[in-house]
Amino acid sequence: MEKKQLPMACTVDFRCLDEGFGGKTYKRKRADNGTEAAMEVEITTPASKRQAVPSAEDPNKPILGKPTYDGVIAGRVSGRNWKQPRKHRSSAVKVSVKGKPLEQRIKEKEIKKAYKERINELKEEIRQNKVDKRKQREEREKRKHENILKSGTKIQKITNPKTLKKIAKSKQRKQLKVVSDELLKGGNK
Repeated sequence: MEKKQLPMACTVDFRCLDEGFGGKTYKRKRADNGTEAAMEVEITTPASKRQAVPSAEDPNKPILGKPTYDGVIAGRVSGRNWKQPRKHRSSAVKVSVKGKPLEQRIKEKEIKKAYKERINELKEEIRQNKVDKRKQREEREKRKHENILKSGTKIQKITNPKTLKKIAKSKQRKQLKVVSDELLKGGNK
């Protein structure tokens, strides 16, 4: 028994899409038939683009649709007819900070230098302490290891690799230790 596939109704109109999925199409564009001329469209420039016209009462006062404040260049570039013309640089508003005298700067520099030197000394001291502690710990562990091997423990040299494998697999693997030849000679006396 076969199922019939019903055609799906699509409510989206794709005819108005200009470029589809974003790829460039090389279709011919339709020639203008003068349809735009038939439509009634008011062609007026926005207020920001219109030139300022001097007012009838005062020729120095420009107007642009609405009355503006005195001295305002209305509708110029930005169209912000409420904006006052620039009279000084914006950097002139900022208050300049007076520098410190030379003696004070030299004194601060010396203090900073002494502080950094002291920090470096302390860091070096800490580093040296760590090195000394590490050396002491290594020597202590070495002596402890030698003492364990010298004291009553029996040392047996195993040369057969099969025996080594067996011991490694068994529970006695903790008893296996790699020992230098000097200790073996000293232990067998």
